[in-house]
Amino acid sequence: MKKIAHIITGLGVGGAETFLLRLIPELEKSGFQSVVIYLTGTGDCVDAYAKKGISVISLGITSPGHAVIGFWRLRAILKKEAPDIVQTWMYHANLLGGLAAKTLKIPVLWAIRQSNLSPKVNKKLTMTMIQIGAKLSKKNSGAVLYNSDAARAAHEAVGFDRTKSIVFPNGVDPEKFMPNRSLRDEVRAKLGITPDAIVIGHVARYDVQKDHRTFLQAVNQIRKHNPSLNVIMVGDGVDWQNSDLTSDLDRDEASQWLHLLGPRSDVAGLYNGMDIFCSSSIGESCPNVVLEAMIMGLPCVATDVGDVRQMVGDNGLVVPPSSVEKLVIALTNVIDSDADKRRSIGASLRQRARQEYTLGRAASRFAEVYEQLLIPG
Repeated sequence: MKKIAHIITGLGVGGAETFLLRLIPELEKSGFQSVVIYLTGTGDCVDAYAKKGISVISLGITSPGHAVIGFWRLRAILKKEAPDIVQTWMYHANLLGGLAAKTLKIPVLWAIRQSNLSPKVNKKLTMTMIQIGAKLSKKNSGAVLYNSDAARAAHEAVGFDRTKSIVFPNGVDPEKFMPNRSLRDEVRAKLGITPDAIVIGHVARYDVQKDHRTFLQAVNQIRKHNPSLNVIMVGDGVDWQNSDLTSDLDRDEASQWLHLLGPRSDVAGLYNGMDIFCSSSIGESCPNVVLEAMIMGLPCVATDVGDVRQMVGDNGLVVPPSSVEKLVIALTNVIDSDADKRRSIGASLRQRARQEYTLGRAASRFAEVYEQLLIPG
């Protein structure tokens, strides 16, 4: 087997971390063994990787000042592991991993998975990493793998090497994300939601780019005319302890219809309890959660960010980001549709996801790029 060293910034709960966790077993089917090296000290996904038998190594970098020590440790780990290819994920890992791989003459690929490069939603250090990455992309990467055309265009616009760009989207496992009518009743019973209530779902860690505030403002307006509406929200930091999220809510009243579940490992099952899925982000590239909702057969209302419009095609409702008014109109449109219409829309989205956005298809694209990189000369 050929070996891939995946270097990623951290192993917290996020899109890149989740996708890599799903990708590695698929790559193994194509003859690629993987080891994962993450820059930071801890991560909520570490145990999930270990449960799948994936070798995980932490560099323990806890501040920018530790980066130099981390670089030399990373270089030593790469010498010991002797991978055939280094695949880096996200800006910090792209730079540190790219430099380390270059000094050892190991082929390296960068992965970039966001399209909103505004300083309003990115930290100063991240903006600096983007600027440095644009300069180094010409020398330190064999290719830059984007998961959306929007991400490619945004990064090329700030100087990333156009000749290195490769685009292919994320994918989800249609066997794991499978509609199950009996689970629908089970999920609702556990949450105290009646079988006939309309339920909107929202899955995203608490982050400025996910714009939970606009979503909650929209559903509060909708509930004035649809008081039986329930909402399921899932994600790291999405709980009643998060005062930034809940400060505008009357907890005693809202807790009757708003189900803040925090991070969950059973998201695939929870989708079954939803009737409609909403993504309210102001910045995405190719969001896994939209693909998950599509393949679960849920009607999707999403903001027009990244490649979302391309993903949902003609069957999803796409609205401008940060617009409470437009989000209310789109969600109300789906709520007011009868159940058969919602199921028909969901079935069309499921078919689209199964045709274009499966995990197997994504893994095959990665494997093809790896094979090409390993061709002598």
